[in-house]
Amino acid sequence: MKNKLISLIIAQIFLLGLLSCNNQKSSDSTSGEASKSEVVPVKSEKAAEPVGTAAFKFEETEFDFGKINKGDVVKHAFKFENVGDAPLIISNIQTTCGCTTPQYTKDPIAPGKSGEILVQFNSAGKSGNIVKPVTIHANIEGGQTVIKIKTVINEEIEGPFKEQ
Repeated sequence: MKNKLISLIIAQIFLLGLLSCNNQKSSDSTSGEASKSEVVPVKSEKAAEPVGTAAFKFEETEFDFGKINKGDVVKHAFKFENVGDAPLIISNIQTTCGCTTPQYTKDPIAPGKSGEILVQFNSAGKSGNIVKPVTIHANIEGGQTVIKIKTVINEEIEGPFKEQ
């Protein structure tokens, strides 16, 4: 047992030595010092254009569906304009659960142009007062913004998903 342990330790030291030899930097043939990687800036023939900033201007950032029946599926379009000076690109939209589903364009929205984010809410299995944030990730200052939907679900009457 002791011999196996010693053999295992020697084998590990040997392998470690082999691996470290492969990771050593090559030597400079004239100075004997290890060569160093240098970052060399590349000059562009064309001057870099200033990068602008995109910005949302929503008609509303919160929408209240009012009172709905349990099982109802409701939708609302949040309309916005890009008031920035660069194309607005929505990279992702996050919701807190699968009951809230956003739809949005993946195409850039030019400055001065409008777009919309359609948010659908399925109230099946939900009850009471509901507030659902929808987080929009885009190339805007701060990287994200939040819009919200609200509703109150009537628990006494079930909507179109009622089982009979």
